[in-house]
Amino acid sequence: MTRFPLRRAAAAALAAVLVHELARTSLRHSALDGLVVQWWLSSAVAVVTLLLLPRGALLLGAATTGGVVGLAAAITGVEQVLSVALALGCTLEVLLVVGLARRGTAGRARLASWSDFRRWFVAVVAGSLACASTIAFVEAIHHDTGPWRVLTWLSLTHGSALLLVLPLFVARESRPERVSTSEVALHLGLLAVGALLYGSASADQPVGYLLLPMLAWSASRFPPSWAAAELYAVSLAVVLASRAGVGPFGPMHPDASLVDMAASAQTFLAVAGVTSVTFVVAMGALRASLHRIREDEVRLGHLMESADSTAFVATDLAGVVTWFSPGAERLTGYQAEELVGRRDPLLLHDPREVLSRATQLGVGYGYAVVTDQSRAGEPTGTRDWTYVHRDGHRLTVSVSVTVVRDRGGEVVGHLSVVRDVTDRRAAEQALVQARDKDRETIERMRQLDQAKNDFVSAVSHELRTPLTSIIGYTELLRSEVAEALTPAQDHLVEKIDRNSERLLHLVEDLLTLARVEEGGLRVDKVPTDLVTAVRGAVEEMAHAARKGGVALELRLPERPSQVLLQADPHQLERLVLNLVGNAVKFTPAGGRVDVAVHVAADEALVEVADTGVGIPEAEQAQLFARFFRSSTATQNAIQGTGLGLSIVRSIAEAHGGDISFTSTPGSGTTFVFRVPVDPSPPEPAADAEPVEVPA
Repeated sequence: MTRFPLRRAAAAALAAVLVHELARTSLRHSALDGLVVQWWLSSAVAVVTLLLLPRGALLLGAATTGGVVGLAAAITGVEQVLSVALALGCTLEVLLVVGLARRGTAGRARLASWSDFRRWFVAVVAGSLACASTIAFVEAIHHDTGPWRVLTWLSLTHGSALLLVLPLFVARESRPERVSTSEVALHLGLLAVGALLYGSASADQPVGYLLLPMLAWSASRFPPSWAAAELYAVSLAVVLASRAGVGPFGPMHPDASLVDMAASAQTFLAVAGVTSVTFVVAMGALRASLHRIREDEVRLGHLMESADSTAFVATDLAGVVTWFSPGAERLTGYQAEELVGRRDPLLLHDPREVLSRATQLGVGYGYAVVTDQSRAGEPTGTRDWTYVHRDGHRLTVSVSVTVVRDRGGEVVGHLSVVRDVTDRRAAEQALVQARDKDRETIERMRQLDQAKNDFVSAVSHELRTPLTSIIGYTELLRSEVAEALTPAQDHLVEKIDRNSERLLHLVEDLLTLARVEEGGLRVDKVPTDLVTAVRGAVEEMAHAARKGGVALELRLPERPSQVLLQADPHQLERLVLNLVGNAVKFTPAGGRVDVAVHVAADEALVEVADTGVGIPEAEQAQLFARFFRSSTATQNAIQGTGLGLSIVRSIAEAHGGDISFTSTPGSGTTFVFRVPVDPSPPEPAADAEPVEVPA
């Protein structure tokens, strides 16, 4: 066991002995049958001991108190029933007082606020009544007497002891006023005079209550510990004087009435205790409030002095400046002594702006223009004004005006909070100008983009007609005079035909792109067989695949033989043709391209997988952008415009579908086109079977 618990245990044992001796002494020297004793300090000592011990010692301490009090009663010859009642009553008293005094506190019991005072007062009253009620009840049953005299007397004796002793051992607010030596001397002198008057007074001269103002003075002006010690000293003197028959409060007679008890020394001590503690708590709370107010004033002063870009200007009802903060001095260049009590804040304003505002409001030229909104009783508003600095330069400020009222609610002036917003307003104006300029730029770019689209559309239409003629005449030339052409001439005609077709595809892509940008690709949806569209696109690319040495294979579901969609057959075939064409174009000789059609419950999938060069990972996010061509296409000199996949996505979205892909550089790419099928569900699809692609 450590040294500290040993000391605490020794102190608790010593306190138990003291409680026993106080109880035995009180009982032995009591001459009042039925009223038990005149003074009862043993419970007060027990309560103080338990307040100083850990919380876990409450039950054991209360039981010990009851035990030693019951033992003291038995030793002094108190009847057994009353001894048990006295022990039980003291146990309840200690439990209630300590439990309530400590309730809501983390450490030592406090008496520093009104909540502490209420808890302390309730604890004392509840504990005293609990003890007195227990003993009075047993006394009434045992002796068949009325309980009121016993209840009243025991409540006074126990309560007065607790009221006097407890304030010495609880934590209090310690913010005493500075007291001069002369005040201390005067107080002690008057206290001595009161004590002399008390000692010379008789029972019909209530001079004893002259001591109460002295106790209130001590509690109001002196430290709480001084007030508690003075209260205890006065109370001890009153007790000794009463026992000796000196002063207005003599010994209590056995047949004393309730009125006699109310005029007893015990009542005087209870009133003195409540009065002194009330003043201590009240003055402590007042000092704490004043201290917080002073701290708030200091913080507010520091805040206002440090507000470089904020000024505070107070005026009376006539508009004359009554307060000009340091921030206002820094903001305007004027000193407070130049304006306070002499001028109104219009000196700081741009006169033309004030005149313009006065004309709008219909009021005369004056400071009322600035305070008009607050004078009208409207919510405080904020308005920008132009201030003229003492050196002549202008700055934009935001002024918020509120009314100032006195304690009676009458308006006595105005307070203006002024903030320098010159830089902020300049930044906002620059932002507005930049935004307007951006809008103009966007509109110009939109117009340029529209002009570009119109140009592309017009040129594409103009190119389409001669290209159609070239292709037609080329076909006529090859069919009509094919026998007359030499092999070299036939080769040249073939080149013309091939490049014309290529140019026609480019024109078609440009026209499609223009339609998409004008408002979305328009498609004419009719019942369309997806299988037919896919087969047609694959057959068209078969020659190019064979020529490039690429194996091209088509896999179709065995059932159903048709996959019906609501689609534009021309655009659907164009989508598949672009996917298959890209796969063939980007697959080196010896590679393969697999085209497969799969049918699910409510959608169909067209999968085009190749073993080509793949797409670099860093470029995959741009794959569907217009005119984008991957670095692999450029490095391998693969022809193209970068429009194919952009058009593929537009066609897929126009049909309510989507297009996705996966790609591994150097290993190939797989595109998947998903599209909803016709509402009438097809038969379940079997495993796909390869279909031979005609040469």
